[in-house]
Amino acid sequence: MVESLGGWSGALSAEAPVGVLVGNALTKGTSRLQGAVLMVEKGEDDAIHQVRVSCRRLRSDLKLFRKLLAGDWAQELRTDLAALANACGEARDLEVIAALVRETASSEDDQEHVETILTTLTVGLDRAAARSAEVVNGESTAALLQTLEAVAASPLLKPKAKQPCGEVLPQLLDAANHTFTQQADKLKPWTVDDDWHEVRLLAKRVRYAADTSAAVLGDEAKETASHAAKYQELLGQHQDHCAAADALTAMAREAAAQDDPELSFTLGRLTERLRAARKPLREEFLTLYHRP
Repeated sequence: MVESLGGWSGALSAEAPVGVLVGNALTKGTSRLQGAVLMVEKGEDDAIHQVRVSCRRLRSDLKLFRKLLAGDWAQELRTDLAALANACGEARDLEVIAALVRETASSEDDQEHVETILTTLTVGLDRAAARSAEVVNGESTAALLQTLEAVAASPLLKPKAKQPCGEVLPQLLDAANHTFTQQADKLKPWTVDDDWHEVRLLAKRVRYAADTSAAVLGDEAKETASHAAKYQELLGQHQDHCAAADALTAMAREAAAQDDPELSFTLGRLTERLRAARKPLREEFLTLYHRP
């Protein structure tokens, strides 16, 4: 049996059907994405990044509530949202890499080489931003927003969605937190970059789940969201340094292939500093995570 609780008009409380929160979360997420798309249309700063974040928040909510959702519509939406987020990813990544190059470069580096690197990244950023804006302003995104509006107004839910928020939400949040802690417990200073990145994604999932649940669970969920946000921030910085180091390594190989060993050398020095910056970030996370 498939239910729809989109027409519920009562006050949201611990006793309210959890399906109400599903509809509220999807409505809020859709509105957030619509606002971000409008920012892109107006050419506002940070607009592409806000589209990416909005897509991630919606995908997280759809994953959080997946056992309450009837049919395949949620997975289809998560796929479409992932595609939109990915279309916005390159521009954001290049922006972060350029900022880290500026931060990492020193007077010891050949300034002409540094400017060449930054110019290459900036040109790539401008082109990637134009491609992202074309996708965001395109017909597929408009169709996605229409679908999201319709779904948020009356999501198709399983009978379990009639259960009280106060019973279901702690279970969902505990499950997200358990998955995070399982993986975070395995992290060591020498753990490979990909595993650190995975824990970052799980921390983000806990944060979003707690943010969504806070409307009902209150301070406890807000505290969980706050802790997860701190973990996410540190692990996000770590991932930025990893991604930047990988990008500069690729640029160094290209410079070497074009018979420019001096530029390749400068890129190598910057890469070494970026990789060295991982160590204190890892130590800070582990200290914070294992703090009583």
